[in-house]
Amino acid sequence: MDKIDAPKRKVRDYVCTVLALIALAAILVGVVVAFRSVRDVYFDAVTLVSSGGLVFLLLLVNYVVMDFCGRGDAISTIFVYTILLITEVAVIMCLHFGYAYAMPISFLPLILGTSFHKRCAFATHFTSISIAAVFLTLFAFYNESFAIHDIAMQVMVLVVNGATGTLLTHMIHRYASRFRILVTAGVIVLISGVIGFLSAAAMGNNPDVMQMITVGVSLIVGGAISIFAYFCLIPIFERVFNLNTGLRLTELCSFDQPLLKELEEKAPGTYNHSLTVANIAERAAYAVGEDPTLARAAALYHDIGKIENPEFFTENQTDGYNPHDELIPEVSVKMITRHTEAGAKILEAKGFPKEIISAAIQHHGDSSVGYFYHKAQNITEGTLEEKGYTYLGPKPQTKINAIIMIADIAEAATRSVRPSTLEELATLIDNLVRSKMNERQFDESPITMAELTKVKKAVVSTLMGVHHERISYTLDNKRK
Repeated sequence: MDKIDAPKRKVRDYVCTVLALIALAAILVGVVVAFRSVRDVYFDAVTLVSSGGLVFLLLLVNYVVMDFCGRGDAISTIFVYTILLITEVAVIMCLHFGYAYAMPISFLPLILGTSFHKRCAFATHFTSISIAAVFLTLFAFYNESFAIHDIAMQVMVLVVNGATGTLLTHMIHRYASRFRILVTAGVIVLISGVIGFLSAAAMGNNPDVMQMITVGVSLIVGGAISIFAYFCLIPIFERVFNLNTGLRLTELCSFDQPLLKELEEKAPGTYNHSLTVANIAERAAYAVGEDPTLARAAALYHDIGKIENPEFFTENQTDGYNPHDELIPEVSVKMITRHTEAGAKILEAKGFPKEIISAAIQHHGDSSVGYFYHKAQNITEGTLEEKGYTYLGPKPQTKINAIIMIADIAEAATRSVRPSTLEELATLIDNLVRSKMNERQFDESPITMAELTKVKKAVVSTLMGVHHERISYTLDNKRK
């Protein structure tokens, strides 16, 4: 039944999206009409329909690109077109009040480039520039004071803004710090002002120095407004759309977070385990070129589901009492394995980014809970199927989730086995990773063999620092 309904739901979603884009195009053109009517400028039906149709086609093409990149879900679509709407309304206002050179078009690539898919950010920025060109034409309509030179200058400003936005999207990393975003964006905006100044000089036989300065300064002002608006609005968008920007991730890593405090209070053993896993994941992610802040944040919350029944996990059992001694293996397995799903539900209810939620539910994959399987096997006649004694999955889908899987089992195993030499530690980590490979836990993750080697080295190095008092460094002489 689901397979039959799936195509119908897909068609329904596309129809709803098309209707929403038609409405958005009508709103944008309607805003232009409203502002122009203040100046007693009115448009005929052909102009309005053709302009609205062109804006709609640009929005539709942008959505197709987003859908192709896997970002066509409802939340992503609403987020992108909300940013686009804000940017275009700002453009219309600048055109209306005579500040066309100061259009804050860079706001869109700045906010999408640091919080969204790069290719979608590029496509939406191009869409924004194209729609702004349509509005520029509408504002020039029936305006006798507009000269060809003025229109050419505004087109030049759009081109410079297009280049500036493209550079911003490319240069600023998604998880960049606030200082880096500010400095990088500031430098690019200053460069755009210089380019605008020189371009204004090159667009006439007798360059107007004041106009050159006006264009250059206006571009810088427009860029500055974009940067200011970004820092003002990004906290709001982070909460509303669950974005995992560098700023948000840094906040989530703070020990003042209520959920981390609750974990420390209810499950202190799990809390300390998560701190070590976070240190390992952070270093391993850096080693393979992934974002260390995202890895750390995801690792800190990967076992958050254990706050529901902390006493069922050995790291929280301090008085020698183990509730599993009174339960049959099947019940014990359910109590153990449900913490991944419980963690995902808690994080989702708290509005955490989906990347952190995925780590909570994927860090065990569909691995077996070997201890309880063997316990059940010993009290069962015949062969017992392993299927009922595994985590529900899915397997890690990202490199960071694969890293957290390795860091999780490495920390737990090291605490249990307590290797006394670096060689023993390295062998233990290698065997743990090999066992996960044999279980095919990394099949759905893009992590490579070379990257797994780097991860193992990072794990060994970090655990050496944690357990340096009981692990002696004995490989120096052997390697020499």
